Amino acid sequence: MNLHLLQLGDSALPIGGYSHSWGLEVAIESGSVRTAGGLETWVRLWLHGAVGPFEGVLVGSACRAALRGDWTSALAYNDFLDAGITPRTLRQASRSMGDQLLQLAEAWPWASDTIATLQGATTPERAGWHHAIVFATLAAAAGSSPVDAVAVYLHQAALGCIGAGVRAIPIGHTHGQQILARLHGEIEALAEEFAQREPETAGSFCPAYEVLCHAQANLYTRIFRS
Repeated sequence: MNLHLLQLGDSALPIGGYSHSWGLEVAIESGSVRTAGGLETWVRLWLHGAVGPFEGVLVGSACRAALRGDWTSALAYNDFLDAGITPRTLRQASRSMGDQLLQLAEAWPWASDTIATLQGATTPERAGWHHAIVFATLAAAAGSSPVDAVAVYLHQAALGCIGAGVRAIPIGHTHGQQILARLHGEIEALAEEFAQREPETAGSFCPAYEVLCHAQANLYTRIFRS
């Protein structure tokens, strides 16, 4: 059992993920998501159409790059995310969680060399490391394969989104765990698919979702940052 990867995939990591809904709060506010069934549909579509084909593909690519010590490619994948995450709230969330994961992992003996390398590769012109790239390089340091790295990343993302739905709809935690269990097979299949893709294919086209994410900042009251 890879305990390092298990720790990395813990949704309770204090890196700020609990404060984000990734657009879900606006969907709930607009009435697009009202029930446990609606939440399951939302998370499934989000994994298949947004986070999976973009961040998921780059997690697999960055994990492969880190395993062979190719930090130039890791930097390029970070730039892909900086250019491709269109909603400002999501871009800021990704950077913030990346920075916090870097700081947290400094104290992990098995991760310290990777963290030092990432910090050494940072330049003043760059805005910071995105969460997906930090996650992927730490997964490589943990000895993970790209497929397992993508699977754990998507699982963590799904659990975070479901957790936001449990609080904001609201629904019971039992419903949330049932949704996650039904998604396990799809997450495994998506990980196998996205981990094999070339980084140049990374991206998603979800304009309606991006509009919802932009609307987050204009909610009269809100409980999440994105």
